[in-house]
Order: sequence, then structure tokens, then C-alpha cells
Amino acid sequence: MNVSIIKLVTNLLAALDARQRDVIEGRYGLKDGNYKTLAEIGNTCQVTRERIRQIEAGALNALRNAASKNSLSSLIDLVKNHLQNVGGLRREELFLADLKMMVADGNAPNFGNKVRFLLEVAGEPKFGCENQSMYNYWYLGEENKKKASALIGKLVKLMNSRREQVVNHQDIDKLFNEAIKPHNLKDLVALNYISVSKDFHVNTYGDFGLANWPEVNPRTVRDWAYLILKKKQKPLHFSDIAGEINKVRKNSVKLAHIQTVHNELIKDSRFVLVGRGMYGLSEFGLLPGTAREVMARVLKEHGPLSPEELLGVVLKERLLKKNTVLINLRNRKYFKRLDDGKYSISSV
Repeated sequence: MNVSIIKLVTNLLAALDARQRDVIEGRYGLKDGNYKTLAEIGNTCQVTRERIRQIEAGALNALRNAASKNSLSSLIDLVKNHLQNVGGLRREELFLADLKMMVADGNAPNFGNKVRFLLEVAGEPKFGCENQSMYNYWYLGEENKKKASALIGKLVKLMNSRREQVVNHQDIDKLFNEAIKPHNLKDLVALNYISVSKDFHVNTYGDFGLANWPEVNPRTVRDWAYLILKKKQKPLHFSDIAGEINKVRKNSVKLAHIQTVHNELIKDSRFVLVGRGMYGLSEFGLLPGTAREVMARVLKEHGPLSPEELLGVVLKERLLKKNTVLINLRNRKYFKRLDDGKYSISSV
């Protein structure tokens, strides 16, 4: 495209006097990318906050008049057409990434600040400010906001009612289609709406779910330990769990210390000690106990077994060495060998 963000900004600012230009550049961060408050600019200019507000108001009026003469229509048409194609609403971060590919100078310094400045002067499209549930976004009209809000609300409700299904990646497409069907939306538009919401999260393993689900968006060491063990599908030593947490946890300068991980595993019944420092998840059917206790429980449940049969059952439950099981079998205090070569629990 021939649209130049820098050229549009330069032409607009030419309509202002030096003081007005300084105020607008500071308020929108056009030079350094930092949005400055009225008080910050006032302190720099050695005038009151109220005086800066008056200068800003006069400058914006001048800019809007200049915009009608210095037409921003090429940019506005480009932006509105793009928003229309994605459902009339777009998260600002994604919107700016799109726009960088559509204008002549997408690599311009402080590109986002300049775009927001131009669009706010033009008065369209509209800007939605970030809050507890939504990221910053741009939108065409209220109807687009209502559609996005309705879809987000529907999907949140469905996911809460079928939490385990979503976490396990089973029938996610079906659930997604169920949410968008009443709204008659294209898949890409629906996904675009979802990206604006803070209700959803995709973790480092690609699991999609609600942001308040610890197994999808882990926040504590205990949550991370659970997620690691669930993904590995096998018991791990607590030191290895700490290592895995530090490997996959993103945007964190704080390391998970080995002893901290161990302390959290001990306190939570979801984690089962299955060997020396080895922990697994109780939901996988793992039961606590030493090798000898596991062997005794197996023999009690299955009756007398040959060493090979006992090994087969025990090793499915625990990561034990073969010799560990065989050595324990020789302990006559707990196990006895029958005439047919099988072993049972000792009655001694």
C-alpha cells in the first residue's frame, strides 16, 4: 500500500504551533514511545497541569480540522476494510501487527503510538480500552462488541460445564462449533473475538482452556509440578520436576528451587511418593508405599504369583529395578515361597 504513517503524522503536526506540537508528541509518545501525563508535561514546560490540558484541547481541535483537509481517508478506508473482514473488532496487538504489513512504513519507530494518534484524531474506528476481562482493541461499532461479548460468554459457560473434556483436548472442535453456531460466525472471526478476551489461555504445551484453570495457566510451583507430571505421564524425581519447570516456564526470572518443589509435592494429596524422591500423580492410579508395600498389596489383591508375574504387575505401577523386587522377595519376614514356586505374603 502507498499509505505512509510517518507522512500522515508529519502533515498533521504541521498544523500546530511549537508548544502544541510538543504537548501532542508527549501525550501520544510520538517521539519516544512513552505516553506522558499532563502533570509530567507541565513539569517539563514549567506550567500547570490545567494549562497543558487547555493546550492539548486546542491542539486536538486544530488537528481534527487539519485532518478533514489533509484527508486521512486512505488510512481509514484501509483500517475499516480490514476490521470488517475479521468481524469488525480486533485486539490492538494483532491489529497493529496486521497493519504493519499493509502500509509503506510498518517498521517506523513507535508505530503503534503513531497509529493510535492518527485514528483518535480521525475519530474512527473506535478504541476499546483494556480492562480486567479484555485487552485493548479497535472496533467498528457497538454491534461488533455485542457479537464478541456474546460468543465469549457462551464459550466460557460451555468450557466451565465441560472442563475435563477441554483440558484433555477431546472434541475441542465440537465444543467450539457449538459455541459459534447460534451466532452464525466464521471460524476465523470467532477465533479473532476470542483473542480479545482475557478469559482464555493457551499454555506452553498448547493446551487451550480458561485462564483461571491452574492446569492450563499455572501460577504456583505446585500448579507447574502438576502440569509437568501430567504431560510426562510418568513419575519423576522432585529435582527433575524442578528442572522441567524452569525449562518450560516462560517470562519468569524466578527459578523454581528444588527444595521448594519438594515441599509443595509433600503437601498436596495429588502427588504420590512412589520411590526415593520419585513422585507421580494419584489420578494415574498410583498408590503410595515402599517397594515392599507395593509388592505386598499386589499379592494381596492377586493372590500368589510367580516372580515373573509379580514383576509384570509391580513394574506397571512403579519405576523399580527388577533386582529391587527380587531382593525383597527373599525377605521371609514378609514373603514366602510356595511349593509351586509362586510367592505369597508371609504369615510369620
